[in-house]
Amino acid sequence: EGIMYYKNGKVLGAIWTYGKPTAKINANNDQVNVQHVKVDISSEVKIWAVVVGVARYSHLPVLKFTDDDAYQIYAFLKSPEGGALPDNQISVLIDENATRKNIIKAMNNIFLKADQNDVILFYYSGHGFPGAFLPVDYDGFYNQLKHEEVKDILEKSKAKHKIVLADACNSGSLLAMKSVPLKSILEKYYAAFETSSGGTALLMSSKGEEFSLEDRGLRQGIFSHFLIRGLKGEADTNRNKIVTIQELYNFVYQKVRAYTNNIQSPTLTGDYDQSMPVAVIR
Repeated sequence: EGIMYYKNGKVLGAIWTYGKPTAKINANNDQVNVQHVKVDISSEVKIWAVVVGVARYSHLPVLKFTDDDAYQIYAFLKSPEGGALPDNQISVLIDENATRKNIIKAMNNIFLKADQNDVILFYYSGHGFPGAFLPVDYDGFYNQLKHEEVKDILEKSKAKHKIVLADACNSGSLLAMKSVPLKSILEKYYAAFETSSGGTALLMSSKGEEFSLEDRGLRQGIFSHFLIRGLKGEADTNRNKIVTIQELYNFVYQKVRAYTNNIQSPTLTGDYDQSMPVAVIR
């Protein structure tokens, strides 16, 4: 029993007898067919998001909070503070729906609609290892979602602002909302994108050689716990009612390092404008 890697990229798992596969276990050529997506051209800034959370793996240890945290990120993005995204601009894939094929299709179908004024955001919570995220159908050999694949889709998108938030063990905590007119909140948030030069920002839960931790006391992943607290306003250090990507990273980095006794260190990389907005405060 073993795996054959062909020069053309095909991968075949089988029981082999005298060099020939006598019982195929699995076959995968790593290809996902994606239909042509038409760009949604508009003078207005729009936010497009794909949210993925996987907890209930079949071939990996089950995680406790990643699916719940993805739902909380989804709820944030549907709220005025997160942009009040309409249903056609956001896709959420949880547990059994979060297959490699579905994630790639969702990213293409959502992100390739963005025009040069827009924002795309990818949030992933689940297992991962260096160079790849692990969808629900990862079986130890097949169906890993390589970081390069994510990068390729981001690069194909025409969006001005590109944000990746990734946690290998996730969480979320929503704060109470205050009574401020929703229209003024949304206008301020979207206007902030117009003054940012854009770019790609990748905020990851830990360094490559570190683990990302869940916490029973928080009932959440530590990174995402502080991520959502930051998005809901605690990261707004200059009190201008806009949370920027740099403010969010500074807040999350300090809080996660302190909570884990310096075991886990979030990272922020990419070619991005430090003033890129990620949330607005009521």
